Amino acid sequence: MEIGGLSMKSDFQTMTMGELKKYVLEHRNDKTAFQGLMDRVDAQPQEQVYEEVNAEQFSALVEQHRRLQQD
Repeated sequence: MEIGGLSMKSDFQTMTMGELKKYVLEHRNDKTAFQGLMDRVDAQPQEQVYEEVNAEQFSALVEQHRRLQQD
């Protein structure tokens, strides 16, 4: 089987994330592929956590952004 000209093989490191997701969905019993996908997901950076937001500062930043977009 091929995706975008790439032959499916056990070396999931060469696949893009999209190709690997598609392969896993099409081969749901392939535990090696699933583990490869989970390793990739775990390796991705975590979302940044923001502290409590000061409403006045936030409003000022939004207004500043709007003015810059108008220019």
